[in-house]
Order: sequence, then C-alpha cells, then structure tokens
Amino acid sequence: MNDLLKCICLLCVWTTSTALSAEKPNIIVIMADDLGYADVGCYGCKDIPTQHIDKLAEEGVRFTSGYVTWHMCGPSRAGFLTGRYQSTFGYYKNVAQPFDPAQGLPNIETIGALLQKQGYVTGGVGKWHMGTANDQHPNSMGFDDWFGFLGGGLMYYPLDHPSYKGRFTPLKRPANHRDIQHTLPLIHNMKPVAWDQYLTRELTDAGIAFVKKNQEKPFFLFMSYNAPHLDLEAPAETIAKFPAESMTAVPGVKPEARSIYGAMVYEMDEGIGKLLAKVDELGLGDHTVVWFLSDNGGMRRTSDNRPLRGSKGNSYEGGLRVPMIVRWPGKSPAGVVLDAPVTSLDISATSLAMAGGDPVLAGLHGKDIRPYMTQQAKDAPHDVLYWHTGRSPGSVGVVREGDFKLIITNGKVELYNLNDDLSETKNLAASQPERAQRMLARWQEWNKGNKPDLWEIPEKNAFQYADYEWLKGSQHYQAKSK
Repeated sequence: MNDLLKCICLLCVWTTSTALSAEKPNIIVIMADDLGYADVGCYGCKDIPTQHIDKLAEEGVRFTSGYVTWHMCGPSRAGFLTGRYQSTFGYYKNVAQPFDPAQGLPNIETIGALLQKQGYVTGGVGKWHMGTANDQHPNSMGFDDWFGFLGGGLMYYPLDHPSYKGRFTPLKRPANHRDIQHTLPLIHNMKPVAWDQYLTRELTDAGIAFVKKNQEKPFFLFMSYNAPHLDLEAPAETIAKFPAESMTAVPGVKPEARSIYGAMVYEMDEGIGKLLAKVDELGLGDHTVVWFLSDNGGMRRTSDNRPLRGSKGNSYEGGLRVPMIVRWPGKSPAGVVLDAPVTSLDISATSLAMAGGDPVLAGLHGKDIRPYMTQQAKDAPHDVLYWHTGRSPGSVGVVREGDFKLIITNGKVELYNLNDDLSETKNLAASQPERAQRMLARWQEWNKGNKPDLWEIPEKNAFQYADYEWLKGSQHYQAKSK
C-alpha cells in the first residue's frame, strides 16, 4: 500500500510539473531605442504608419502610463535587464568608453539568467550597451544566443558603405567614444559576422532565425532594436515614402530629420510585423506573450512626445513615459487601454512569474501585473514609483504617488498633478507644500538604499583598443603585449 501511495504521489508530481511546463509561454520583449511617445499610431501618430505595433495594441493591452527607470538608454536597459532599480547597484550613466572593464553591468543576474533557471532558451538580438568585458558579454549574463553589437549603437550600414566616404575605415586616432561605440563589429555570440543590408532588417532576420531554431522549447527573446536612435539613416526607397513636406510639424524638429526618422520607425515596424508573422506561421502565436516598449523618451531633434513635456535626457514625462503594449493571447483582453502606472521592471517580474518563477524570491523590484493586465483586478499595481535620475546617489530624482509627481533637483522640487496637467505646466509645490514635503521625505527614505557610482569617467581616450576574441579582424583589436 505504501508503495502504491508513493507511485501515486510521484505520478501527481510528474503530472503537475508537466502541466506547468506546458503552460510556460514563449516571451518576446521588443524594445525600440529613443522612440517618441506619440510616434506610434495607437498613441496618436499621424505621419508614420505603424500597422504592426498598432495591431499588437488591438489584440492586447495598451498602457498609457508605461514608464522606464531612467531617461537615457544605458541605465534604463540595466533596470529592465536586471528587473531592479539600477540605482540600487550604482548604475547612473551610459557606458562612455566601451573597452573600460569597469563600465557596464556588475555581476548580477539578468532576466535571461532567471529564465534559464525556469528551463527557457534565451536569446537577444541587437543593442547591448552593458559593457564589453568577457564577464559582461551577453553569453556570460544569461543569454544562450546573442546576435548584435555590444556598444550603445551601430551605424545602419557596413562601415565600407559608399555613403560613409571612408569616414570609419579607418577611424582617426584617438577616436571619440561615439565613433568607437558605433563601429564595433556585428557579432553572433563570440564571432564577428559579415552583413550587407540595412541593420534593422539584419536584426529582424536574426530574430526570426532564433525563433525558428528554438520553436520546440519555451524561449525568451529580447528583440533590442537600435532604431530609431541616431544616426539618421534609412534606405532611400523608404525615406521616399516620407516626404519632408508631409511630415507632422513638431517644435524643434527639422522636417528633413523627421522624414528619415519616420522611415526608421517604419522599417522597425515592418521588421516587427515579419517577426510576428513567423511566430504565427510556426503555430506559436497563441502561446507567445509579446511586449513592446521604448527604452526612454524620444529625442528632441527627431521625436514627438506630445502632449508630454520634455524628451530623452530629462525627468519630465517626455523622458520617462514611453509607449508600452502587451499581447497575451487568451489571457489579456483585446483592445483595452489601461491608465494606471506600470514600469519596465514589471515586464521583468511578470515574465518571470509567467515562466513559473517567483519575482519576490528573485529580489526583483517590479510587480507581477498579470491580475491588472488581464483585468481580474482593477486596482493600480503600484501606490508609489521611484526614480533616481542623477549621475550619483545625490538628491536628484522623481517620485510618483497616485496622480501626483514630484521632481527633486538638489533641494528644489516641482510638483505636478498629472491627471489635471499631463504636460506638467503648473508647478504646485508652493501651493501644496505639505504634500511636496511628504513626497520628498518618502523619496529620501527610498534613496537611502541606493549605491555609489559603479565607475568614474576615466581620462579621455584612455581605452581605444581591446583584445577580445570577437574583436579580431576589426580596427579595434589590439593584442596585449606579453
């Protein structure tokens, strides 16, 4: 009898485990780079068609108060990738010199590593920007497969493209950090790869290849486009679809820049469409969760963030609030718009929970928002959100509490009611001093948990070369002298 009970128990455990495994959805996170809040059709864009992103919103949930954890790409991506406020481990600025081993992610588990523990095969495509040292390479930080580049951007064509007129081949020495970042090789794991087409198309093809290769397993794909980040480059035939004179007039944006930017967003949207069409073609659509967001607000030179104030690089809504969409077939309602604040940290936490993990035990700072995004629960997931938006653990940051947002800048505060004043035009700090002081005190208490800078900016031009295996054959490679 005891043996029979043991067999039954073992069978129950096996059945439950199998059922849970079968419920693990594939997860794709698509992240744009510097995309404006109003540069997607479902967020009000009129001059750039984004039919595939709009379709995601039609079939899923669109968040109108979706936030990232910083107003520039490096710290924002560090927050998403780790699922933690990046200030709690001292990540306050972009990697400036990619070959400085001190710059980039420290030894910390990423969402890739956490999902590997749940039995997922993990892949990434595109922009990394988390450091280039061997222990910072995506393969060392939770990604089984990585196709992309390790800097903060990449030119959109191979460096010998005629349009560059030899500007990058070779680089002048010493090279500025931007030129170094944007001329690193395109790599697949530890090897450089040759490429000959527009970069956004190349990245899309790599994402499709990952999905095809791993369709039999639960997979996580971080589709990290660098479009529409500067430089402004797109195929001529695509730019022709966006005549400068037909583009929306955006204060501070030149029509010619808006034209190329529009072509870049269009190319990314077309790539998203091709990727998701392949997911459907392989019969994976009903079993794949797809998230879409930007890494920060749009750039002042190219983007339309209206009605939000500000842009990439500042703490107003235009720097921190981004387009954010999720489609969870059969679970999330279709075409629903949700207004309560959510963050990129919630994407990490929710993805881990979907995979069968525990975000709390993993130490993540976001919340599992499945009850909210399925509308099984109507309450807002957060009663308060925090940001540290400076370059050190000093008093520079933001706290949002309900409809109210406080911006702190070295002792000075600005208070806005976002429900009444989404464009942040009326500073209420003087008229509501008690609220301002209470929110400031709350932020100051949270700020006690933040850490000093991970790295200091070294001497200019201090790191011009490296000896990484994946750099061999590039002008950035230089073997160490013995």
